[in-house]
Amino acid sequence: MTAEMMESGSRRLTFIDPEADPPTPAQIGAYAFLAVVSVMCFWISLAVGNAKKHYKYMVSVRVFFPLVCLVAAMEQGTLVSSGRYYQTNVDDDKWLKFLYVMRSTVAPSLLILMFELTYMVHKGRSVNFCGIFFDEGRRINEIITTPMISFCLRNLIRCVAVVLLAIGIVVNLDLLQDVSHDSLAGRTGWIGLVQDDRAWEEKTHIYLSLLPMAVLCGCSFYLSLILWRYGTQSSMVVHSSILNPWFYPFFGTLALSAGQLFRERWFLLFSNIGLIIYLVTTLLLMSELDKDMVATSDFSMFLADVSRKGDQISSQKQREDESFRSDDRSGMEDLSDLESAVGYLSERALQPPLTTIATINLDSADEMDA
Repeated sequence: MTAEMMESGSRRLTFIDPEADPPTPAQIGAYAFLAVVSVMCFWISLAVGNAKKHYKYMVSVRVFFPLVCLVAAMEQGTLVSSGRYYQTNVDDDKWLKFLYVMRSTVAPSLLILMFELTYMVHKGRSVNFCGIFFDEGRRINEIITTPMISFCLRNLIRCVAVVLLAIGIVVNLDLLQDVSHDSLAGRTGWIGLVQDDRAWEEKTHIYLSLLPMAVLCGCSFYLSLILWRYGTQSSMVVHSSILNPWFYPFFGTLALSAGQLFRERWFLLFSNIGLIIYLVTTLLLMSELDKDMVATSDFSMFLADVSRKGDQISSQKQREDESFRSDDRSGMEDLSDLESAVGYLSERALQPPLTTIATINLDSADEMDA
């Protein structure tokens, strides 16, 4: 790239360049289709986040994810109508500035969302996750490393998300002071960056524009593999093979990563296609996660009912045993009384009658008188 091109894009916002070729009718049609899909994702994510009780306290699901879908829809709509920006001064367009700021929230929001979904599903099923141990849906705080790792890991993800948000804002609004501003920042991918003949110091703007999505892709690869392993080995809904619905996040991550590779001509289109595929696969993951959470909840309620019924049976048996022992004691007392009565009667039977004793005594007296 020549110095004149760099100078012409010295303070230009990313994403749309009036000096580039306008989108073709085919590209406009593709952007329109992606806009429709983005709107559908927005409504579905909004409905799911507010309908499921296990998402009640998850801001990333109830707020961040619908916001990302809405930003994607606004981005596609802007690209559909981008022809008018090629006759105006984009530097002064307030809508584009607002869109660039909102676009910076996509990568950090999806990073927090994917982490919290992975954390929640492992916690609900009491499956160990990144050195964090769970039991009965709760952290085992008796293991000293568990609360420490949980605190550090969750706050690390949040700190990384804040850093990515700051990078996105300064790159999209060209707020970098000590970096050469590049008109291709935000409009070319990693292939264009690598094939650029300039020194890396002169391509810092392009590199920083690609960094947030690169971090998201790297973390998503790891988290999606963990989710895939969970769905294959530990899910409540048993699947017959490793090719199960828990594979969707990994496929979405592949699409998102592939979309970040293209050169200037195709980067906007394929990066947005990759993002929309990632959003759709995240919705599919949430659907499968809902099934697993419902199955886990039903199984937990079944175990609670079994435990409650067992306690009732145990209590009833204990009462019956106590009643039986009480009856035994009463029977033994009655038997003892009966044995006493029989013994008394036996003794009486062995004794001679009083009349016989009296007669014997009289006969003895007569003999003595004689």
